[in-house]
Amino acid sequence: MLRNCMLAVVLAAAMTCYPALGADPVLPKIDKAKLEAFIRYTEGYTPLVKIVIDDPTVSPFSGFSRVAVHMSLGEKQRIEKVYFVSSDGKQFVNGTLWNLNESPFLDTLLHLPADGPSFGPADAKITMLVFSDFQCPYCREFARTMRNELPKKYPNDVRVIYKDFPIEAIHPWAFAAAEASHCIGDNRLGPFWAYHDWIFEHQEEVNAGNLREKTMAFAATQGLDASAVGACLDSHAKAEEVRASLKAGEGLGIQQTPTFFLNGRLVSGALPWKNLDLVIQLELNRPKEVPGPPSVRSFETKPGS
Repeated sequence: MLRNCMLAVVLAAAMTCYPALGADPVLPKIDKAKLEAFIRYTEGYTPLVKIVIDDPTVSPFSGFSRVAVHMSLGEKQRIEKVYFVSSDGKQFVNGTLWNLNESPFLDTLLHLPADGPSFGPADAKITMLVFSDFQCPYCREFARTMRNELPKKYPNDVRVIYKDFPIEAIHPWAFAAAEASHCIGDNRLGPFWAYHDWIFEHQEEVNAGNLREKTMAFAATQGLDASAVGACLDSHAKAEEVRASLKAGEGLGIQQTPTFFLNGRLVSGALPWKNLDLVIQLELNRPKEVPGPPSVRSFETKPGS
């Protein structure tokens, strides 16, 4: 079977603001059958696992190309891994590749989505991209930590961008709640973060049957246009935005919620404030020998921040 994870992972189209750096102009040819045999044997995948190997694409590392590999077991269990292949197409790196003149998380940074509601200054030293699920109890705890503690200690140093990652296999109303958050927060219709805080706070009262009713009641407290909100919910107008966020997270290898990327560093789980603070301090005190995110990377915010 695939790794025992809460959800799955598939490739997402790379959502970047700029092209990969230092990539080889000529892409190698690879023996996909041989690579698949190596993957199955080395990582212990049975014949039940379907493996699809993409053609090599450019990477930010001179002398290496990027190969995305998609593994699936049925419709719900999917995972993606990224390998790097040498220019002769014969040597593969199974793990992180470093260029000591760039951030150690460069490949991840190049594939992070750049949109989403945010709080914190746009020029903050740290950008924290959070993938979350409104029905996930661990996400609720992390959201409280994030919303309560970050603005107090790091009002100028940390910017948070929110992305949807509803795990429908175990959370039946999570996708609909993500749609609702876009109906409330997109296009300046209403306050995304107010809805974010409200639905996590009322998580135990919400179910698939009453989500619409409770969302409409929330909208009324905010003075929003009830007909516009209701039409958005009923038409599933924001479903594609949620799917795009989910696909981006799958392409980044996310397997559980919450998962966040702090200047490209992947961290999974609902870290308590003490531990989250340590990760932030690690980045703020990054050794001068280790480069940070490329200065050309820009994180843009959708309305509703």
